[in-house]
Amino acid sequence: MPESVICMICTHSITAEKFAQCDSCRRPSHYDCADLSSTEQRCLELKGKRRVKYHCDDCEKGLRVLPELLAKITALQQEIEQLRSQTEQANRGVVQSESLLMDSVLFERTLNEISDRQMRSKNIIMYKVAESLKAEAAERQKEDIAKVNEIMSTFNNSCPEIQMAIRLGKREDKNVPRPLKIVFKDSDTALNILRRNQLYKGTVQFSSDKTIQQRNHLKSLKLEVERLNAMPGAQKRIIKYRNGIPQIVTQNSNKPKNLIQQQ
Repeated sequence: MPESVICMICTHSITAEKFAQCDSCRRPSHYDCADLSSTEQRCLELKGKRRVKYHCDDCEKGLRVLPELLAKITALQQEIEQLRSQTEQANRGVVQSESLLMDSVLFERTLNEISDRQMRSKNIIMYKVAESLKAEAAERQKEDIAKVNEIMSTFNNSCPEIQMAIRLGKREDKNVPRPLKIVFKDSDTALNILRRNQLYKGTVQFSSDKTIQQRNHLKSLKLEVERLNAMPGAQKRIIKYRNGIPQIVTQNSNKPKNLIQQQ
């Protein structure tokens, strides 16, 4: 085997004839670095068609995230189709060239929206967290992180590492704390906190970090819920999150009567 083959995990040369190679990205690694048992090693060394597949940690994580990403893209496409339909109704007299330009703009916005949602998926927004009075920004952020860890410890078994804590907007009233954006290392950590915060009994409120389009879409759903619930004899409607996507559903009489329910 060529000496230039490098283990993707320890970055040292692989000199043995037998090694693990990811079935997705094709990058090699030592058996020990890949933490493979002797049984798994034998299965990977079978000649001919083997049934066992090996995926490195990076590819394994990507396979877990893919279904959630596809669901988000599908929901985003539905929103775009609604906007497209409204645009077509309002601009039936627009020439074909302008229509093509609109398609290009919508496509660009779609890519930007997907990128923005992926970036924000690692964040949560916390409301009503008292602000620090320290003069230095670094000291204020340190105090904010300490408060967040104290809050999370009341409903989470461990306190995940916080990458950054950012206060949103300008402080106009010292008695009203600004929203606090918390940045975690990955989206799974943020999602876990959002799911478990229902166990929290304090006054602090939690929310996902939504894009402008997501906030506008949620606002339109709230207006539609109000319209449907105002109809005579109508069943109670609420907004419920399913796979991170807000939808209008019929209120379950056994559930708390809140306008919005997290998944």
